[in-house]
Amino acid sequence: MTSKKNASRITLILFSIIFIAGGCAALSQLDGKAEAADEIYETGEPAEALAAYEEVIAAYEEEGESVPPRIYRRAGLLAYELGDTGKTIDYLGEIRRTPHADAATHAALARSYREIDNLSLEITSLENYVENYPDGEEIDEMRAMLFETLVESEQTEEAYELWPQLDRSYRQDEAMMSAYMEVKQELGHEESVTELAEEILEINPDNPTALEWLGRKHLKEAEKRYNREMAAYEENRTHRQYAQLLEELEIVNTDLHIALDYFKRLFEQEPLPAYASYIANIYERLQNEEKADQYRNKAGG
Repeated sequence: MTSKKNASRITLILFSIIFIAGGCAALSQLDGKAEAADEIYETGEPAEALAAYEEVIAAYEEEGESVPPRIYRRAGLLAYELGDTGKTIDYLGEIRRTPHADAATHAALARSYREIDNLSLEITSLENYVENYPDGEEIDEMRAMLFETLVESEQTEEAYELWPQLDRSYRQDEAMMSAYMEVKQELGHEESVTELAEEILEINPDNPTALEWLGRKHLKEAEKRYNREMAAYEENRTHRQYAQLLEELEIVNTDLHIALDYFKRLFEQEPLPAYASYIANIYERLQNEEKADQYRNKAGG
């Protein structure tokens, strides 16, 4: 009886040894495939190297083994270099939450997620880069991209705080300045919005964001001044008050003409009913009924 038990144990041990030996052999073969792929990678042929790494990934999966993170990283970055967004995301996505994801990984993922319009994951990748690699080679572009995504996702406070960290070249870019204008408007920084709008018009006199802001600002100031001075005159009808009213109406008239110029330039770029309505409103205040009617018709009523 004892000899039978010993025989069974020996058989089990032998099977275990064979199994372990087989496993070691399989792992050795996988390592060999990975080394061969590394050699191709060193030759600088990205398409061939990617194909080799994909064979390695398939081999690991067939054996039920975990693919080494460095294999995923190299395959993903090669796919990115070759412009294959899907494979970039598939391979680098496997390591994006691990310590094996480096600056190049997050940069490639950020651009790839932008390519497929996945705003949430793009922001995550950009934040990972900006927070963890402040001295990275692509930090200026990554910060600029993060600013754009924060504006798009209406995270205005975060975008406002990030703006001063952007490289000067981005802070002097027309499109970025226009986006920053929107941030400041949301936060109610009206005075600095006006200054920024005027700076933008120095770069591009036809920038619609700046034109609309300044047009509405001058129209608003004209209406506010007119109502204030008319109320003061109605309350105190003296010669002095009337003289002051006339002086203030000159300023009102100037503001109305400035606003009119801005909205006409906007309307020339894009004949929107809203712009036509503003223009009709201004002509009415300037007592030009013919022009007011003309633009009311263009506004659709």
